[in-house]
Amino acid sequence: SQLGARESRIAARAELRKCETRVEKLVEMKEKLSDRLADPALYEPGRQAEMEQWQKKFAEVKDALARAEELWMQALERLEAVESGG
Repeated sequence: SQLGARESRIAARAELRKCETRVEKLVEMKEKLSDRLADPALYEPGRQAEMEQWQKKFAEVKDALARAEELWMQALERLEAVESGG
């Protein structure tokens, strides 16, 4: 039905926006962590544990970003499919 198709488009757009917002937040977090890891003071003796903690967080954000980008692509494909009537 026409109404069902419209609702599907609205839902697909909302999902896409949600995914885009998540990607943006993760990119921001990754940049902040990159800046933190670029600080030479972090690599001074006695800060090994702190440095490892930041590296671990960076790896987690990188993984989350890859997954979020994947979900964003899927949402984009769903929206394109709904808008093309398929």
